[in-house]
Amino acid sequence: MQTSNVVRVLVWSSRLRIAHGTLGFSTLGLLVTGWLINNAPMMAQSAAEIHFMLSALFLPALLLRLYLLLFGTGSDHFTSCEPNLHRLSQAGSVLRFYLSLGKAPLPKWYSHNPLWGPIYLALFFFMFLSGISGLMLLKEAPMLGTLSLHDLHHLCYLVIAWFTLLHILAVFSHDLAGTGSDISGIINGHRIFEVEKTEKIDPIGTQSVALDELLKSLKR
Repeated sequence: MQTSNVVRVLVWSSRLRIAHGTLGFSTLGLLVTGWLINNAPMMAQSAAEIHFMLSALFLPALLLRLYLLLFGTGSDHFTSCEPNLHRLSQAGSVLRFYLSLGKAPLPKWYSHNPLWGPIYLALFFFMFLSGISGLMLLKEAPMLGTLSLHDLHHLCYLVIAWFTLLHILAVFSHDLAGTGSDISGIINGHRIFEVEKTEKIDPIGTQSVALDELLKSLKR
């Protein structure tokens, strides 16, 4: 008889969650204060001071995330964002979900969204450029050769702002339409999975599912 197990798996490490939460909070603050600096002259000085304080949160969190990306394990590592044939197929399904305004089914995935995974890697690159250009502007070095650091910082601002908006909308849509508990997962580190089994299950006993079996189920 075919049955299904509902399992709760620790996917996101505590260090990744700390980096993600700190980056999210500081990025939102930096985007708001950056806009005020350029568009609200009467608030520019106060906004600049807050912008500077938030950068003291943003930069260490970014360095931690980059460290985990290169030297972490499991879902922390950049290999969990890399596309392969299976993830590319899933990415197409996620795109159809967006284009159908949530009517098409979402595929199942283990850690990073297969469509957004490679985009995360690009985002970290622009975050790194934003941090470097911001530090150089703080040192009153507006040019790097023929490159305007003001223009580079503004470009990074636009990329990060658009990503932030789309990311928030996507996460809420995934949590609404899916079963993986994406929002609570990034807080407590656990995601919920349904794993099909073709064996008799004791409805009273506690069931456990091996990670390999879970990953095989997600690749169907």
